[in-house]
Amino acid sequence: MRTLVKKFLDQDLSRRDFGKAMVAMGFSSAAIDSVLSSVAYAAPTPPIEGFEFTGSGGEILAECFKAAGIEYIFDVNSTGQASFYDALSTRPELKMIIALQEGQATAMAQGYELASGKTAALFIPSIGIPNALSNLYNAWKDRSAIAVFSDGSSNLTEGRDGFQQVDDWLEPTEQFTKWRWQLKNPDRIGEMVRRVIKLAGTVPGGPVYLRLPANMLNARDITQTIYPQSAFDVPVQMEPKSDLIEAAARLLVEAKNPLISVAAEVTRAGATDDLIELAELLSISVAQGYSVYGDFPSNHPLYKGNYSMGFPRGLRQTDVFLNLGGMMPDPTIFTAPVPKGAKVIHARTDYNNIGNMYPTDIPIAAGMKETIRALIDNVKAMLTEERIEKIRSERLAIAEKDYAAALEKKKERVKPNWDTSPIHAERLSYELGQGLEEDAIVIAETGDRAPNNWIDYSKGGRTLIGQTTGYALGWGVGAAIGAKIAQPNRQVISLVGDGAFLFGQIESFWTASRYDVPITIVVYNNRAYDGERNRIVMSSHLARTNRDMWKDMACYLGDPVVDYVGLANSFNIDAEKISSPNEVRDAFKRAAAVNRDGRPYVIDAYMSQKGQGAGLEWHPEISIAETRTKKV
Repeated sequence: MRTLVKKFLDQDLSRRDFGKAMVAMGFSSAAIDSVLSSVAYAAPTPPIEGFEFTGSGGEILAECFKAAGIEYIFDVNSTGQASFYDALSTRPELKMIIALQEGQATAMAQGYELASGKTAALFIPSIGIPNALSNLYNAWKDRSAIAVFSDGSSNLTEGRDGFQQVDDWLEPTEQFTKWRWQLKNPDRIGEMVRRVIKLAGTVPGGPVYLRLPANMLNARDITQTIYPQSAFDVPVQMEPKSDLIEAAARLLVEAKNPLISVAAEVTRAGATDDLIELAELLSISVAQGYSVYGDFPSNHPLYKGNYSMGFPRGLRQTDVFLNLGGMMPDPTIFTAPVPKGAKVIHARTDYNNIGNMYPTDIPIAAGMKETIRALIDNVKAMLTEERIEKIRSERLAIAEKDYAAALEKKKERVKPNWDTSPIHAERLSYELGQGLEEDAIVIAETGDRAPNNWIDYSKGGRTLIGQTTGYALGWGVGAAIGAKIAQPNRQVISLVGDGAFLFGQIESFWTASRYDVPITIVVYNNRAYDGERNRIVMSSHLARTNRDMWKDMACYLGDPVVDYVGLANSFNIDAEKISSPNEVRDAFKRAAAVNRDGRPYVIDAYMSQKGQGAGLEWHPEISIAETRTKKV
């Protein structure tokens, strides 16, 4: 029997076989159960299941990806990844999506993460790190979980300023990653890969970077234990303190004009429906905070507008301000501060950012779903149903009246341009919205959230992603490709400004075409950087003192006129140009039909400009050819 118990503890014998052997020795079922219970109590915690694997550094990396459940690796080709490519050739379950440029690969990885909620895997050459930084910054600002890997020259020859060498490849990524490391021992590949994936996905998420020099990836005959990534995951469930929740609930109940500002942590926690339930319970007004998501439907009667890049209606009357899952309002995001005298409740998972600028009456470091559910439960326990209904109905009557007035004002504001050609941005968004599937994902990089307020996001789970809170241009099309890869059974639409598209996104057409990524890309083509021009005018001393002398020195894009249809066609992507409102719906139907057939589609929508300087086509006339004294 002692031998049987030892074999069972050493996991050389299954529970079933142990029982059979005990029966053969004449033990009863009750006796066997007693022995098993005693053995289970006395046994140390069994080791996490893993398996020994021997192979190259590239194969160890691939096995770690498999163990982490990673399906797609966003990649930019590199000689240094040869052993990893060899590993992929015999592991078809790992799918590699190639981008032509590191920044676009990074945007694709982030789009995948934002649409799936899963940690994305990105592998780029070290020499491409500078190209990746702009969109790595966006991913950092949005707290997107991306496990970033790079190859590079051998660490045995560091410090020689040789081919594709710098003294420190980690330093450029320091500001935009949660953690970074360069591997120096091939025996630790598995350990460090698991750590990168764990850290990236642990709330709050963010990019984490591991450099794998050539002599690490190319090392042969390494033996390591491959563990399931789940053994290293850190599930974060943060229950709020009950006394803080009770105090916050009481403030919301007693307030005259409470306001909730909502941001990305709520969507990431899957708590959007809970938020709507809380808002509707007491008819609390909601503003969209600084977020990469649309966290609350903009057509809801309790919606008050953007509290970033804008000012929510009724802000001055706010007496209790509940900030859920985002940063506090600040002039750096082009908005007004919380009114003086308002009680501030700030709840975040990323608790390091609570109480940094504002005096905070109730700081709540907790998960968003846990916090919102606790607030709902406390309100219901605190008040009778009749009292809740009285508060709800009185506030709702005021909110509905305000919402109706705001909607009418919004319609009146765009009415003069509603039927004009070129198309007005709000009309284009409205018409596109009429043809969207009920669970469509819209990836927006148009510089201005206002047009998206004309799309109904409340239908069946429509999702708005973008603009990234980093606001570094060159992101949207790559992000849409990543989102479609993450959610192949949902319609994905990319709304991208012409200026943003020209920030290095042409290469993304190649990836969309190569891998049959059926998205529709709508280029909001007004031949200008509208937002930038309007901000320049606001900052310009000349524009303030002598408006007639002011010139648009940098923002007109109409000379030369870019042929987006021709660009798309050159990548074997069907496309068309539209310029009037009555063309939008038919164009969108054609795009949807092409998407259903499994191919991407591009719509070049020629639009009117907005704001100060709109319609001006003057730009500095500089011809280098005319400076020549010799025609060469």
